[in-house]
Amino acid sequence: MRYFKLISLLAGATLGWAQEESSLTMTNPFNTPADRENGARIFLSQCASCHGRDGRGGQGTPDFTTGQFRRASSDEGLFAIINKGVPGTTMPAFGLNARETWSTLAYIRSFSAGRATATAVKGDSARGAALFRSEGCARCHVDGTAPDLAGIGKFQSVGEIRRSIVDPQADVPPQYFRIRATTKAGATLTGTRLNEDTYSVQYRDSSGLKSVMKSALSTYEIVRTSPMPATKLTDAQVDDLVAFLMTGGSR
Repeated sequence: MRYFKLISLLAGATLGWAQEESSLTMTNPFNTPADRENGARIFLSQCASCHGRDGRGGQGTPDFTTGQFRRASSDEGLFAIINKGVPGTTMPAFGLNARETWSTLAYIRSFSAGRATATAVKGDSARGAALFRSEGCARCHVDGTAPDLAGIGKFQSVGEIRRSIVDPQADVPPQYFRIRATTKAGATLTGTRLNEDTYSVQYRDSSGLKSVMKSALSTYEIVRTSPMPATKLTDAQVDDLVAFLMTGGSR
C-alpha cells in the first residue's frame, strides 16, 4: 500500500514539474521592429534562396505565411532548428549568434503576422500613395536620408506603423540616430549615423556616404530623436497612409 502511495506521489510531482517546465518555455526576447528589420536582412542573405524572398517556400521548404511549422511550434523549438539545422534534410545549421537567430525568427514569424494584420487595414492605399507624395514623405524616405519603407508591412504591424506616424518619437531605433557636428573650419555636418570609432565618424546625408575625422571637429553630438515632424493628418488620412505602406509601397 505504501509502495503504491509513493508511486502516486512521485507521479504527481513529476507531472507538476513537467507543467512548470512547460510554462517556462522561452519566448523570443528580441521582437521589436528594429529586431525584425535586422532579421529581414539576415533572411534575405542566407535563407531566401531556399525559402523564397516572400517566405512562401517551395521545393520541399515550408510556407512561412501560414504560421504553421511541421517540426516545432514554440519560439524555443524554432530557435533550435535555425541554430542547429535538421539532420537528414537540406536545412543546415547556421553560424548565427543568439540575437541574430532570434531576430531572424522574429522576421519569419512576421510573414504570417503580416497576412493576419493586413485585413485590419481600414484606409485606401491609392489615397495613401497620394498623401505620401503630397505631404513630403517621399522626399526623405526615398532619397536615403530616412528609412526605406519598401516592404515595411512585412516586419511591422498596422499598429506599429500607425504609431510611428502619429508619434514618431515613441521608438527611434539606434540605426536611425543622426549626427550633428561642426568642423573647425566652420562647416555644419548632419546625417544618419552609420558607425564610429575612436578616430572617425561615418554617416550618410542626402548626397551619399561620408566620413570625417573627429580631430577635424569642434562640436559633435548624437541626436537620438527622429527628425520626422508630428503629423497634422486626420485619423482617416493616417489610415490611408498606413494602408499604402502595408501594401509595400514607398513611392
